[in-house]
Amino acid sequence: MKMGNGLLVLFLVVIASCKRQVLPDQAIGKGYFPVNEGHYIEYEVDSTVYNTFTHDTQFVHLEFRDEIGSQFEDNQGRTSYVIQRSVRADSVSAWQDAINYYVTVNNFTIEVVENNLRFIKLALPVEANTSWNGNVYIPVYTSGLDEYKWYNGWEYTYTHINEEFNTGLVTYPNTAMIAWQNLTNDSTSTSQYNDFTNYKEVYSRNVGLVYRELTHWEFQPTEGFRNGFSVVFRAKKNN
Repeated sequence: MKMGNGLLVLFLVVIASCKRQVLPDQAIGKGYFPVNEGHYIEYEVDSTVYNTFTHDTQFVHLEFRDEIGSQFEDNQGRTSYVIQRSVRADSVSAWQDAINYYVTVNNFTIEVVENNLRFIKLALPVEANTSWNGNVYIPVYTSGLDEYKWYNGWEYTYTHINEEFNTGLVTYPNTAMIAWQNLTNDSTSTSQYNDFTNYKEVYSRNVGLVYRELTHWEFQPTEGFRNGFSVVFRAKKNN
């Protein structure tokens, strides 16, 4: 009888230990990308385009509104969600439908498909200094398209966790920052080839993406001008 009681106690301890290892969604970081239908975020979006053909630099300001729509199963049978993006020129203009893109949340990653490209935006659980290949699904070489090659080799890394972040418009108290940067040669040189990519995204718990900074340009001495772009998203409102 004593042996039986001992085995029962041991069994209960093991079961309790296993249960403690099953972390809730918030604990692993799913709350950094909420997918509740109707949840939205509005952004101020500033873009800079460098045109090597005309040697012009163009600046564009828009507003985006991203709203979680209906759910569906992706081609792997996973529950996914439509994100509906609307755009307008300024705060007094009417919203116009722009594009739809998609998000899939599972126990290990949060993936986003935009313009038919799949990115691993977040690795779960969200922990400081965690790194992953966020562009592993991008057909860098198999597509044969040069426009994808600059996505190669990105090592996404959590650089700040549970810290306050100000977008320039709103301060969010609990955020996770992801960053990656690559620079070939001195960016100020006009006598040698330069290639610069800078990527940063900040996610706020229970809100989602609140800041994005993406810059990519190349400089060829024979052209004498950069070719590429820079875009910054700053969240200003959400429900």
